[in-house]
This record gives sequence, C-alpha cells and structure tokens, in this order.
Amino acid sequence: MHLIQEKTKNLANKESAKILVISDSHGQTRNLRSVLEAQKNTCDALVFTGDGIMDLITIMEEDFNSPPEHKILPQNVIFVRGNGDSPYYNFFTDKPQILQIPEDASFTVAHKKIFVTHGHFFGVYYSTQELLDYLEKNRFDAGLFGHTHVPFARFLNDILLLNPGSISLPRNNSQKSYAVLTVTKENIKYEFFEL
Repeated sequence: MHLIQEKTKNLANKESAKILVISDSHGQTRNLRSVLEAQKNTCDALVFTGDGIMDLITIMEEDFNSPPEHKILPQNVIFVRGNGDSPYYNFFTDKPQILQIPEDASFTVAHKKIFVTHGHFFGVYYSTQELLDYLEKNRFDAGLFGHTHVPFARFLNDILLLNPGSISLPRNNSQKSYAVLTVTKENIKYEFFEL
C-alpha cells in the first residue's frame, strides 16, 4: 500500500483509473469500513478528504496485517487533514511511526491534475469561488473537498469541483454518501453512492 501523493506516480500514466472519494466519517469507522468493503478491488485509489483520519488509520493498520484476500484498501491512499483532525497520528504496522497529515495534496491520474483539500481554508461552506480560483491559477483539472457534509459536483470553467458528502453526518437533507471518479485522458466522470 502506498501512502500520500508522493507515491502515486503509478497513476499518472494510466489510460484510465477509478478513484474512490470519501469524506467526514467523524468517528464512524464502521461506515468507512462498509464503503471500502463495498468498493473492494474496484478502485485504483482512495481519496479521503478529512474529518475522520483516525478512522482511516484504524483501517490502514488492520489492512496492513491482513492477508491479501482480506485487504479492503486500494493500492494508493491519499488523505488530508480536516478541521476536526489532528496534524499527527501514531501509525502502528511492522514498526511504530508518526504520520504527519497534510493540509492538502495533489496528484496526477491519467494525465489529469487533481487537488485535494478538506475545504475549510478555502471557505467552501459559503462558496467554492476561492477554491475554484486556486484550481484555475494552478491548472488543476479537478478539486476534491469535504467539510460541508453535502454532496456537490459541478464543472466550472472545465474544472470539476466535487464534494462526496459525508458517510456519517449528512446535512441539508442529503443522505450518507461517497463518490467514485472515473478518470481518463479525455475526461473525468463521477457517480455518487449512498450508504
């Protein structure tokens, strides 16, 4: 299993890839595990946009010690810190280590540049304009974020802005949800799923 965007180079030159996008588990490890089991072996990467990093680390530790047929995480795992997450976590595998949780991440999939943030530093609870400006300035093809707990997807100036919603605490009459991106050189498509 690769951790963080520096080790996702295997995704950059793929002709196509599927990306599982999850956010805001807020202590509901069971919900996160349920999504990962439902999508097992279907996605090339997991993007977790924050607020539930401890849930993800718990599953990462379990996955590390599981035989191959029981692993539920994709090969690539990208995550960022939400406003409810700590900047550092203990991570116990074959040797204890401390993971520093980044505030944002970026990676390339099938020649498309993708930016990941929780979104609170960009004010996404009120508007996506600041995030869109950042994505345009830095020539990203997509921006993935969480924080609002409301599923959202829109192409603005040919850039996909996507929030998968929350898998634990949905807001604004939405359901517990996550998303899957299908990324090719030609385009990025998305689909939402409910728990």
